[in-house]
Amino acid sequence: MATGARRASREVAAELHRPGPSSSLRTAARAGLASRAVIYVMLGVLAYLIVAHGRPPSQASGSGALTEIAKQPAGPFLLGLLSAGLLCYAGWRLVQAVSGIDPAVPERPSAWKRAGWLGIAVIYLALFAQALSILTGGGGSGGPANHPQGPAATILSWPAGPFLLGLLGAALAVSAVAMAVWSCVHDYRETMDVRRAPDWSLRLARVTGTAGNLTRAALLALVASYTLLAAVDDAPSKEKSLDQSLEAVMHTPAGAWWITLAATGLIAYALYSVIEVRYRRI
Repeated sequence: MATGARRASREVAAELHRPGPSSSLRTAARAGLASRAVIYVMLGVLAYLIVAHGRPPSQASGSGALTEIAKQPAGPFLLGLLSAGLLCYAGWRLVQAVSGIDPAVPERPSAWKRAGWLGIAVIYLALFAQALSILTGGGGSGGPANHPQGPAATILSWPAGPFLLGLLGAALAVSAVAMAVWSCVHDYRETMDVRRAPDWSLRLARVTGTAGNLTRAALLALVASYTLLAAVDDAPSKEKSLDQSLEAVMHTPAGAWWITLAATGLIAYALYSVIEVRYRRI
């Protein structure tokens, strides 16, 4: 108990003396986390639809989720709000990468962690651009049969293309393993304001955060496996995007059960994002 009290007092002292972001940045971060929750809810729904119909009505990816939102009643309005949230999330991660400040990280973040924040910012900026494209009528239908030439075909056309694609696939596989390990050993309390968060929310954050990140790691590993296969065989046709990978799993024994499990994990990560909206230290 004394150890816990000393830890709590250190957290309070660090919070008081740590330079913090402005209230507008805090609001932007929470709006961004809410948008992340919406994206993962839609990804989970699209994965469930693969089980129900054998294939998704649109790509089970971030851009496919945006396309589905645009199809709903008041879709353009909802997509406009979501695009603003995506921009907020990207901006928050960019500020973290540049400043190296995160109240949820007690020590100075490593260069790798800051690079990760920068990568997340780039991904969500791309989703923001996709949302704007859909709003302005420039987005495609997003259907699974509407895939343009994938990155594997482009990379394989380069000198030493199979080797470079193999490096990419290996990097994705290593990232998947690292994410899976991190999801199990990470103390999810570190990112939460334990002075405000009730015990049940901390326990729920642990469960949903672990399940969600394990699911993300598994899906990343699935995409990595097809990327490596395309590199080894020098066959760009063997590369599969996330929605194509899930469709392939659907046609395997117990495939429907695996995709249902993945969909549940994606919804769990959305719930974890909602908990972060309310209780994350920002």
